[in-house]
Amino acid sequence: MVLGRGNFSRSVAFRWIVSYAVILLIPVALSVIVYSQTREIVEYEIKRASVAMLKQVKYIVDGELRQTENLAAQLTVHPDVRHFLDLKAETGASAYHIYRTEQQLKKMLAANDFLKDIYIYSNALDSVLSGETYASARMFYEMKNQTGTFAYEDWRELMIADHAGQYVQLPVKNKEKKENTPSYIRSFPAQAGSGAAGTLLIPLNAEKIKTMLENIDWVKKGQVFIVDPNGQILFQNSENVEALSATYRKWIGRGTSTFTDTFQGKKSMITIESSDTSGWSYVSVFPVDVFWERARAVRTLNVLGLALCIGIGGLLIYYFARKNYDPVKELVNVFSLRQRQGTSRDLDEYTYIRRNVLETIRERDDMKNRHVRQLRVLQSYYLSRLMKGQTDRNVPLAEAAMTHHLSWTSDRFAVLLFYIDSDEGGTTDLPLSQFIVSNIVKDSVEGRHAIDFTDVDGTLGAVVNVAPGRADCWKDEIEDALAQAYEFITARYKLRFTTVGSDLQTGLDGVHQAFLQALEAQEYRMVLGEDALIWYGNVKPSEGSYFFTVNDEMILLNLLKADEFEKAKGMIDQIVQRAFQRQTPLEMAKCVLLDVATTLIKSIPGPEQAGVAWEEWRPLKRLLSCATKAEFHQELHDIFDKVCGVLRSRQTAHAGAGIGDQVAEFVKENYRDPNLSVSMIGDRFRLTPQYVSRLFREQIGQGLHDFISQTRVEAAKALLQTGASIDDTAARVGFASGHAFIRVFKKYVGITPGKYKALQ
Repeated sequence: MVLGRGNFSRSVAFRWIVSYAVILLIPVALSVIVYSQTREIVEYEIKRASVAMLKQVKYIVDGELRQTENLAAQLTVHPDVRHFLDLKAETGASAYHIYRTEQQLKKMLAANDFLKDIYIYSNALDSVLSGETYASARMFYEMKNQTGTFAYEDWRELMIADHAGQYVQLPVKNKEKKENTPSYIRSFPAQAGSGAAGTLLIPLNAEKIKTMLENIDWVKKGQVFIVDPNGQILFQNSENVEALSATYRKWIGRGTSTFTDTFQGKKSMITIESSDTSGWSYVSVFPVDVFWERARAVRTLNVLGLALCIGIGGLLIYYFARKNYDPVKELVNVFSLRQRQGTSRDLDEYTYIRRNVLETIRERDDMKNRHVRQLRVLQSYYLSRLMKGQTDRNVPLAEAAMTHHLSWTSDRFAVLLFYIDSDEGGTTDLPLSQFIVSNIVKDSVEGRHAIDFTDVDGTLGAVVNVAPGRADCWKDEIEDALAQAYEFITARYKLRFTTVGSDLQTGLDGVHQAFLQALEAQEYRMVLGEDALIWYGNVKPSEGSYFFTVNDEMILLNLLKADEFEKAKGMIDQIVQRAFQRQTPLEMAKCVLLDVATTLIKSIPGPEQAGVAWEEWRPLKRLLSCATKAEFHQELHDIFDKVCGVLRSRQTAHAGAGIGDQVAEFVKENYRDPNLSVSMIGDRFRLTPQYVSRLFREQIGQGLHDFISQTRVEAAKALLQTGASIDDTAARVGFASGHAFIRVFKKYVGITPGKYKALQ
């Protein structure tokens, strides 16, 4: 295909040139936009940098303030501090306790360089203790806080006032220089009564905060102030800054914000952050010119970059458009050699190549699909005949696998049969269900063993070719793969399937034998339930004896007659479990269950047996109609419950109304016997321990065990009153040991036998 000069606008070369030019124009346009938006960007960067820096300052200072307040809270409950505050002036201060408290203050002060000092004022002693000195209130004031504007009376009034925890400005001497220092003040609550026991004063280290501000990025190019709620500067990063006038104090009223204003004759960006911890305000002031210096450099670079981008980009557009068009031109020439009738010469190169390639691929795919469909039909037909034993068995294994494109790698085979059912909302189309199950199971099994599926008279069958060297673990691997596939298919497609499998067989002849074994295992699928994987080797009938013997029948009858219904029910569950072991023939299992049902009916007395068991229940007829293990089990439980109901009603009717009085009399006569217990009483009256205990409680209104213990305790009290020893009393009233006697006696009397004896 050759394009003329008039058709160049439809060529891909023209499109490439236009595309490259558009791509080149994108950064050019973006650069112009960035250039036009430089002012907004610079202002945004100014605000962002100011806010970030100021937040950094606020977080650091607020963190130190929180540590200061936490330290103050610890000192209010510190035992040494409390002991110091409790000292009285009239008794004389303890030098040891003062020294010990002073050492504790030194340790706390050394651990926090944000604090300048820690002062504790005691109302009782009218003195101040710090980590360096202990002095009277007057002397401490003269050493630390005396100024012309701050009298001693003002200082002492501040000390004795009640403070919940706040920051104040106090004049502090620093190297013979008077300066106002922010200080945290808090009152110590008194141990008893009203008023405060003293006051805690913690001056902050202003030099530390100033040094911290000077070390933060951007601060050297601007000014940072920390201002109290009254508009007074607490800290600043430079000494050569005029104090905030009334004009600047209006900034504080705006709260947290960023805005532009004039400061010291320069247009500056003002940023304010308010602290939730102390109520302080953090103010930063940065000249806008600092940032515009960088913006001007950016604008210059943008202009140079645009010019360079357009020049170099034009050259690259021409070079790459020409270089990339050469392979396309060669492909067009190749397809032009086999020009098809009806192909337009006005198409662009890509459309022309695409149309020719798609036609070739379509022809190839059609041929491949026809071949695959034919191959699948032949494979399914061959596998079905192989399972039924209808193929030529003399054909070598390798030749059969190659002929039907089967990836068999060994001569060991097994057969699986799948029985598929759908849940509500699942597909009911059998071919579609078989397609879903076969594909997902194949994906799960392949990689370990080869598996091929076919339809065998409406049932999905599979021939598994076990990989060489994996004959010992193939069953476990198949079970894992089927479990994964079952979980996915059930959740995704609402399908359930039961699998039966054969033992491992050898050679092509073994495939037919494996198929017969899978069919034989199918019988157990109905009995053991649908959600199961059943192997022929696990259900293959074995020679075994009839395990429900006459002795077992007598044991079951005795348990029913003795009112041991729970034990009888457990025995029946064990018999059902054993009957449906997979090596037990089904005929034998059904006979055993019929014998169990007959034994249950035998336990009913003769007069009631004929009317109730045979005419009303018809248990054997219902048992013979069961088909699965769950149905057999449930039917036996129903028969058992009905038999227990009849036996309990007879037992209740025959239980004497005066059995409680008889038992009580028996206990009073035999309480000295150490072996006396509920079980012994049940044997005496020919009743089970549970039943005799229940009858006693119903008729007497008290538990039998409690009655025995109280009878013994009453007898013991009489012996103790006569002066008998504890061990002798315990032995005479039927207790096995003195410890048991003491424990039971205290439970019912409330005191030990020894105390009871002493009170008499």
